[in-house]
Amino acid sequence: MKDIPIFIPRPQEFFMEIERLLTVKGFSKLLVGFSINTFQMAEYRELFRKLKMVNYRQQMVLVAGGPHPSARPQELLELGADFVVIGEGEKTFPEIVRALVNRHDVSKLKGIAFLNAGHKLVITPKNDLISLDDYPPFAPEHGLFSALEIMRGCRYHCTYCQVPTLIGRPIRFRSPETIIKWGKFLLKQRENWDFRFITPNAFGYGAKRASEPNYRLIEDLLAGLQALQAKKRRRIFFGTFPSEVRPESVTDETLRLTREYCDNDNLTVGAQSGSPRILKAIRRGHTVEAVETAVDLANSYGFQMNVDFIIGFPEETAEDQELTIALCKRLLRKNCKIHMHYLIPLPGTIYERQKARAIEPDILKLLRKWSNEGIIFGSWQHQYEKVQKEF
Repeated sequence: MKDIPIFIPRPQEFFMEIERLLTVKGFSKLLVGFSINTFQMAEYRELFRKLKMVNYRQQMVLVAGGPHPSARPQELLELGADFVVIGEGEKTFPEIVRALVNRHDVSKLKGIAFLNAGHKLVITPKNDLISLDDYPPFAPEHGLFSALEIMRGCRYHCTYCQVPTLIGRPIRFRSPETIIKWGKFLLKQRENWDFRFITPNAFGYGAKRASEPNYRLIEDLLAGLQALQAKKRRRIFFGTFPSEVRPESVTDETLRLTREYCDNDNLTVGAQSGSPRILKAIRRGHTVEAVETAVDLANSYGFQMNVDFIIGFPEETAEDQELTIALCKRLLRKNCKIHMHYLIPLPGTIYERQKARAIEPDILKLLRKWSNEGIIFGSWQHQYEKVQKEF
């Protein structure tokens, strides 16, 4: 596998790079991989339309993966993909490469979808779940570094989220030892590095039960990263972007550990709605009161709280939206920042075939005012316009 050259073109140079590899470099066959989320689909529909028209299409094998293809494989196959990777790709995608190189039958692999000779959808049995410790958290050979994924999967089944369907259980954790090993690697590559983490609930790292944070494992991770070469500038951001924490996991001990070992002065907590009825309907597993309790406790440790909200659930009423705004106002008085989202009805969720609820006119006006004044942040306006137009 290591002798197979890999190219990562910039999006604006995609077609030019494909032609260069086939004509100038002289490759006879290219395997082209795409990782696609639902919000990108308009652009990818156009891309696949163009790919059908090029005269070198038969020299390419197109493989689509990621959240949207995993949930809607037939859509991507009908657009022009030859194969779709269902779910995790770390194991399945290299198996596709090996099968093609060795001229084996790709259709015998696990974890893929394709159209058979009769143009019928075939989905093979699921592939085995990977151990995160067996794979690097980024692509060091290509100089592509990112936040460190320390946890995959989620114990909760929020109705708007694709994770339970696409990844599900068991929940897997990357061990502190492996994370620290890659931390050392990063500091050898760069003088300065900010350690950030990908996890649905940072304070749930290593937890055996949802309601009980694993304080020992959290401390092992944070203390180990803090101990890395002091001469080099490294900072640790835990429980903030691009991850968050759940309200019930905000305890004195998780806050103490974050304060002792980390550099962030803020945390991101998921509230999602100010309506008790909606919180129950979307299976969040916490109450409005739990959000406010978490904020008060975090404030007492000197953390500013960024609070995530989603508006536009199909079952929302005007009253539910008003309750969300009322909670936002209470949190703003507690020096919180509000991170607003508009619901995207994602494939693989119960909202896939439902229309997101429009924002009430008075509330829409208020949210726009708050955004213009910098009181709230987030891409909710772009999401609102795109969802109302395309979904």
